[in-house]
Amino acid sequence: MNLKTWLEEERGRQKALAEHLGLTAGRVSQMADDGVPPKYMLSVRDFTGGAVSLESLVQDRTAEAGPTRAEAQEVIHG
Repeated sequence: MNLKTWLEEERGRQKALAEHLGLTAGRVSQMADDGVPPKYMLSVRDFTGGAVSLESLVQDRTAEAGPTRAEAQEVIHG
Protein backbone atom coordinates (compact mmCIF):
# COMPACT_ATOMS: atom_id res chain seq x y z
CA MET A 1 0.00 0.00 0.00
CA ASN A 2 1.25 3.49 -0.67
CA LEU A 3 1.57 6.23 1.92
CA LYS A 4 -1.33 8.34 0.64
CA THR A 5 -3.72 5.40 0.91
CA TRP A 6 -2.46 4.52 4.39
CA LEU A 7 -2.90 8.09 5.59
CA GLU A 8 -6.46 8.26 4.26
CA GLU A 9 -7.55 5.03 5.97
CA GLU A 10 -7.74 6.47 9.47
CA ARG A 11 -8.20 9.95 10.86
CA GLY A 12 -5.17 11.35 12.71
CA ARG A 13 -2.53 9.29 10.95
CA GLN A 14 -1.02 12.24 9.13
CA LYS A 15 -0.58 14.21 12.35
CA ALA A 16 0.82 11.19 14.20
CA LEU A 17 3.32 10.44 11.46
CA ALA A 18 4.34 14.09 11.27
CA GLU A 19 5.02 14.15 15.01
CA HIS A 20 6.97 10.90 14.79
CA LEU A 21 9.17 12.28 11.99
CA GLY A 22 9.48 15.76 13.52
CA LEU A 23 7.79 17.36 10.51
CA THR A 24 4.65 19.36 9.88
CA ALA A 25 1.45 17.66 8.74
CA GLY A 26 1.73 19.72 5.56
CA ARG A 27 5.14 18.26 4.80
CA VAL A 28 3.78 14.73 5.31
CA SER A 29 0.99 15.57 2.88
CA GLN A 30 3.59 16.71 0.33
CA MET A 31 5.51 13.47 0.80
CA ALA A 32 2.34 11.46 0.24
CA ASP A 33 1.88 13.26 -3.09
CA ASP A 34 5.49 13.65 -4.23
CA GLY A 35 7.26 10.68 -2.66
CA VAL A 36 9.04 10.14 0.63
CA PRO A 37 12.70 11.25 0.75
CA PRO A 38 15.02 8.25 1.22
CA LYS A 39 16.13 9.42 4.68
CA TYR A 40 12.56 8.95 5.98
CA MET A 41 11.65 5.69 4.22
CA LEU A 42 12.68 3.28 6.97
CA SER A 43 10.97 5.37 9.62
CA VAL A 44 7.74 5.52 7.61
CA ARG A 45 7.80 1.77 7.01
CA ASP A 46 8.42 1.06 10.69
CA PHE A 47 5.81 3.55 11.90
CA THR A 48 3.17 1.98 9.65
CA GLY A 49 4.06 -1.50 10.88
CA GLY A 50 5.10 -2.45 7.37
CA ALA A 51 1.71 -1.57 5.88
CA VAL A 52 3.57 0.90 3.69
CA SER A 53 6.45 -1.14 2.29
CA LEU A 54 9.87 0.08 1.25
CA GLU A 55 9.08 -1.18 -2.23
CA SER A 56 6.02 1.06 -2.50
CA LEU A 57 7.94 4.04 -1.11
CA VAL A 58 10.74 3.58 -3.63
CA GLN A 59 8.28 2.99 -6.45
CA ASP A 60 6.35 6.16 -5.61
CA ARG A 61 9.59 8.13 -5.41
CA THR A 62 10.96 6.85 -8.72
CA ALA A 63 7.60 7.22 -10.49
CA GLU A 64 7.82 10.95 -9.80
CA ALA A 65 11.26 11.08 -11.41
CA GLY A 66 9.86 10.17 -14.82
CA PRO A 67 11.01 7.41 -17.16
CA THR A 68 14.38 5.77 -16.80
CA ARG A 69 17.03 6.33 -19.44
CA ALA A 70 16.27 2.90 -20.97
CA GLU A 71 12.55 3.67 -21.08
CA ALA A 72 13.21 7.03 -22.70
CA GLN A 73 15.47 5.44 -25.31
CA GLU A 74 12.78 2.87 -26.11
CA VAL A 75 10.24 5.64 -26.69
CA ILE A 76 12.65 7.57 -28.89
CA HIS A 77 13.73 4.57 -30.96
CA GLY A 78 10.45 2.64 -30.82
